[in-house]
Amino acid sequence: IEQWTIYQHTEKKSVTLYQFASAQLSFKSSSYRLTHFAGDWAGECNMSEVELTEGIKVIDSKLGTRATFFAHPMCLLSLNGRMTEDNGEVIGMALAWPANFKLEFEKNNNQELRVLAGMNPYASHYKLKKGDVFQTPSFLYTYSTKGNGQVSRNFHRWARKYGLRHGENSRYTLMNNWEATYFNFNEPKLKSIIEDAAGMGFELFLLDDGWFGQKHPRNNDDAGLGDWVVNKEKLPNGLGWLVKQCTDNDIKFGIWVEPEMVNPQSELFTNHPDWVIGLPDRENRLERSQYLLDLSNPEVRSHILDVMRELLGKHPDIAYVKWDCNRKISDPGSAWLDARHQGNLAIDYVRGYESVLDALAEEFPQVVFQACSSGGGRADYGTMRRHHEFWTSDNTDACERVFMQWSIGHLFPAISMGAHVTASPNHQTGRAAPLKFRFDAAMSGRLGFELQPCDMTDEEMAFSRHALAEYKRIRPVVQFGDLYRLSSPYESRVASLMYVREDRAVVFAWLMDKWLADAPPPLRLKGLKPEARYMLRELNMDENGSITNVHERVLGGDFLMNAGIRIHWKRAFQSVCLEVGEQE
Repeated sequence: IEQWTIYQHTEKKSVTLYQFASAQLSFKSSSYRLTHFAGDWAGECNMSEVELTEGIKVIDSKLGTRATFFAHPMCLLSLNGRMTEDNGEVIGMALAWPANFKLEFEKNNNQELRVLAGMNPYASHYKLKKGDVFQTPSFLYTYSTKGNGQVSRNFHRWARKYGLRHGENSRYTLMNNWEATYFNFNEPKLKSIIEDAAGMGFELFLLDDGWFGQKHPRNNDDAGLGDWVVNKEKLPNGLGWLVKQCTDNDIKFGIWVEPEMVNPQSELFTNHPDWVIGLPDRENRLERSQYLLDLSNPEVRSHILDVMRELLGKHPDIAYVKWDCNRKISDPGSAWLDARHQGNLAIDYVRGYESVLDALAEEFPQVVFQACSSGGGRADYGTMRRHHEFWTSDNTDACERVFMQWSIGHLFPAISMGAHVTASPNHQTGRAAPLKFRFDAAMSGRLGFELQPCDMTDEEMAFSRHALAEYKRIRPVVQFGDLYRLSSPYESRVASLMYVREDRAVVFAWLMDKWLADAPPPLRLKGLKPEARYMLRELNMDENGSITNVHERVLGGDFLMNAGIRIHWKRAFQSVCLEVGEQE
């Protein structure tokens, strides 16, 4: 169910809105348990459960951008007892808004609960002129009597059809140069990565941060944002030459941008300091050496559109845009809005952002847009109406990604989650993990790659080529299948989930830790036909070979769901990717 509120007035003077929720839900139950999601940069979307007692619990954000950076505008509410994957009354909820939000849960002494959801009105009293129409963002919710697993499947099916841009189209496998090179690249280095990416079978090469800025070259975080011209020292032949390298190697080209931001060291800031969000006569605080442009200002929106039209129009073969947003609104103030309308800023900023993305989607419908915001700061259904996927986290550690992808997968489908294979030891955590484990973690989402191919051994390259080919084969099941969670990393040392689509399924399992006397229970599969027979085959096997008792066996659906499969775990960070195919 999708619910929103529309305010319209026909008075002679302006009207000010002080509260503007999207929806209210009321319940009468013996108990209420709330599962909500919170985190921080590189540790997004941690899941926790609390019992609601008398009083008010509030989950909110006041960041202005990056709505999901700390808290998350989605939750699960269990009625009349604790939910499990397959049992219990559960309401799944999400607010489709990429900025300040507020979810309020108020329980009284009569066991009644009121849920109020919408944009956060904090410092956002909104003035409407006569005839203005103000529509709140959609509040999305679904009901299940069969536990939170059914809630996830309801949300995922809806999302692929209505909640994501082109959610019924498969997503590219891609090679991103970020962790391979960071800002330190040139044409020969990128040409080598493109050729390796094409040779491995990737479908797209993504050029990340650092390609722009001439007077103020983008060689680190300190300069260049706002000056979207090619850095001729790094790329003397321009973007067109790089695009041609991709075309010649039968691979698509994508690019990183952050058009909402500006560095003080930039020509844009020098020419238009009044375009920056900030308070008059007060020091404007920097974050990541950058300011936020005021998207409530139509001149700023027009400038961003001109920049993107120049980039995408001049290079029509650009197939993918990674759109980043690396800071919040810390000092809210707009030189464009008069004193009486400063409360409109937080909302008008988002409306401006949405209008820019809507215009680009109409003019360049073939371009795939990824939402990145210091990692997973815009993993919400407001953003996803205008983007095809989100970057789940800047933390690419496969072990920690299992937890993050497990959590956010409660309401978002695998097709929306960017997940990449990266170096070991990991650049963020220093944790080492086998290449197979890293692939199996990334293959449970939208697969990408950030290793530097020239630093890999022949064996690693061969394994990667084979794993990539296997992912493309099972991609329809992962990206469009129904999700069934088998074993939670929050409750067990084994994490496991599976996707089921028609007569095929794919099972993933990861051993997060190994104790000497461990005896993990068998994995009992779900979502299969009890009467059907299935061929099982392990994918991505490494030097350890098969570690299950079902590889290349034909077994009944009833056996797989009741007796289950056994995995012979030997050490931490082992993993299994198992294909299950129905036999005629």
